[in-house]
Amino acid sequence: MSDQAASLRQWAAKRDGDDSAAEACSEVVSADNASRNLEQVVVLGLPKFSDGYALKAAAVFQRWEEQGMKWVGSADRWRVIPVSLEYPDFDKLVGNYPRWAVWVEDDLDSFARVYRVLKRIHEVDGPRRIVALHPPMARQGLLANIQMVARQYFNIDVLVFSG
Repeated sequence: MSDQAASLRQWAAKRDGDDSAAEACSEVVSADNASRNLEQVVVLGLPKFSDGYALKAAAVFQRWEEQGMKWVGSADRWRVIPVSLEYPDFDKLVGNYPRWAVWVEDDLDSFARVYRVLKRIHEVDGPRRIVALHPPMARQGLLANIQMVARQYFNIDVLVFSG
């Protein structure tokens, strides 16, 4: 079984004593058992499977905490688990990880990436409600289109929070 987060942990450990980055992406994805002591969120659709994008996804929870979104609680409780669509036990992740998110980047390929994520989630009878993690952007346009396509074609609600 591959450890998709290993490079993220190694990179974060090398940073100048900044443990928050290491902790934000420290969970090893496992189809067999998920730790229940943290708020873990499987994140799909990262443009590149890199430490930088995973940390961007983790930073969204920090931004939401700072904006006073009570449901987030402390951003330190959240652990981003970046997962590739090609993960071998993708269907088993559904039962072990109840919180899922999709990364939406403001680039030309974002819609296509998110569409593939939605299709894959639908194929494995995945969660019917996921959160959109994204850099600050308007709800109109890309985010609204993603919500519409997810609902119409895949019966998935994509939750979009301002900010």
